[in-house]
Amino acid sequence: MNQITKILFFLFLSVSLFAQNSDHKNAISYKMLVTDYNTLDTQYRKENPKRYIHPDDVNFGAEIGYQRYIFSSLNAGATLRLGSVDSYHLLIDSTDGGCISAPCNRRFYRNELFTSFGIHADYKFNNGYLLKENFFIAPYLRVGLNAFYLSRREGNFDLQLPMALGVNIRLNPLFSLQTQFDYNQSFVVNKQNFVISAGFVWTLGKMIENKETETETEIIIAPKL
Repeated sequence: MNQITKILFFLFLSVSLFAQNSDHKNAISYKMLVTDYNTLDTQYRKENPKRYIHPDDVNFGAEIGYQRYIFSSLNAGATLRLGSVDSYHLLIDSTDGGCISAPCNRRFYRNELFTSFGIHADYKFNNGYLLKENFFIAPYLRVGLNAFYLSRREGNFDLQLPMALGVNIRLNPLFSLQTQFDYNQSFVVNKQNFVISAGFVWTLGKMIENKETETETEIIIAPKL
């Protein structure tokens, strides 16, 4: 029951509010993260060839962000993330090497705290060419650069290139539903990983209603003489 409750809770948090256009250029966001540092790890794959995205191998985090509308096809923004990752075999002491393939609850130093700051650019498919700017489904591609502080790594630093696919489902001019999947290429610690994120995004501004101007024609009928 507790597992079902957790799943339903995360699905609820997977609702994201988002809509940006030339009338509403700025947005701030809060998002929940699910991090997986094991599925793409080569050593982990050798020890666990049939185990993918296992519930015991994912960790969680949070993100706050800012987005700016640049033009119809492009948004730019910045994010700040805080959370934990499953540090797995790279953090196990040499004297505990036999624990590499041990169950998660027996591993030493499983959780590693991280914080990151990143910048990104989004290519939007609802750009007026592929889809209308106000179309209710708005997929996008994201690429960026994230700098990480990792609490247990030697050097405590990583640089990652995130590549993401996301989709927004428009509710009104200010709010939409969103889900996003990130693949992250690691350059320093060489730990490729992925992140599933979702949350709440608030587009700044007032609701603008489209009002069509109507021209009234006055018809004057002259009486017959």
